[in-house]
Amino acid sequence: MGKVSDYAFINAKLRARIGIIRTETVIDDMIKAPTLSEAVAKLDGTRFSALAEIYRATGDLQQVELALVSNEIASYREVASYLEDRGKAFINVLLEKVEIDNLKNALRIWYSSAIRGHQINSRSPYIEKRLIVHPIDYDKILNASSFSQVVHSLQGTPYHDVARQFADKDFSSMGLFPLEIALDHLWFDQLGKAEAALSSEDRKIASAIFSTDVDLKNILFIVRYRFYYNISAETLDRILLPYGTIGKEAKKLGTMSDDEMMARLKRIVSYRYPEIVQEIESIRAMADDLTRQQENAMQILKIENYLARTREKEYSRLLFGNPFSIGVVLAYFFISRQQDSLIQAVLSAKYYNWEEGRIREALHI
Repeated sequence: MGKVSDYAFINAKLRARIGIIRTETVIDDMIKAPTLSEAVAKLDGTRFSALAEIYRATGDLQQVELALVSNEIASYREVASYLEDRGKAFINVLLEKVEIDNLKNALRIWYSSAIRGHQINSRSPYIEKRLIVHPIDYDKILNASSFSQVVHSLQGTPYHDVARQFADKDFSSMGLFPLEIALDHLWFDQLGKAEAALSSEDRKIASAIFSTDVDLKNILFIVRYRFYYNISAETLDRILLPYGTIGKEAKKLGTMSDDEMMARLKRIVSYRYPEIVQEIESIRAMADDLTRQQENAMQILKIENYLARTREKEYSRLLFGNPFSIGVVLAYFFISRQQDSLIQAVLSAKYYNWEEGRIREALHI
């Protein structure tokens, strides 16, 4: 992988698609539409026209979201089909992330039913049940009466060994959170192995972009779960992904007291992401003040917005790098996901009758 011939065709194809995405006005047109039905009509005549047909046939926005997931899966498969073995294997690991997110959704529905006793009939149709990467019987998961049955349904997949470390009793205090984090750890492990098999140029690009991704994820873990939800330092150490600058430095220093943890986080973050040090300090200062929870939440939102912009810059930068590398592929997947997310967000906002100004403010458009 890394030869010009590996990328010449697919990168030209993807650059053309990225150009179309960047010149499209469909998101802006949808935001300006006064009603949901008129926003849906703006999808007609675009590459998203099938979504409009689905909504008119079902009146169900979740069916539209499911169609977007199916489109994303098809996109990964198409790109993989143009690459040789190492590239194909790497793209399949990226597709596994879509599968893990789909599995998490199924597990949340199971948890809601089996552990919480909620009715799930209206939610189960919104899981992608067709093969993504590994053979998972989602109906067995959704209908399982115990977690041991869920574990059994995952046999023959990489997720089985992760799931069998848990039992029903483990979900009483923190819900599915530890299991979901364990699945995240599994995926980053798989990603690291797939990166190692790439050419030196592609490995450098993939390592840099996903190192930033995991840094951003770890920063949010720290500010959201330690300083906002107040989980223990020991639990945080198990949650942090041991990759990227944040994770590696945190693991080096080991578990520390709250004050030491704050100093550690400030030192690490100030080197790579200095713009958010003040927000992190504010969250720490307000952690035990229940009267200021709203301000605390706003600081976290500022951090999330900054991290989102940082991720966008990193992926956009790839378009100006080596045109015959995996960079354009990664940028295309990111830009496509971003567009899909905006469509979902606008349709949801229109469903709740949000005004144009409120939508633009929420989406930073």
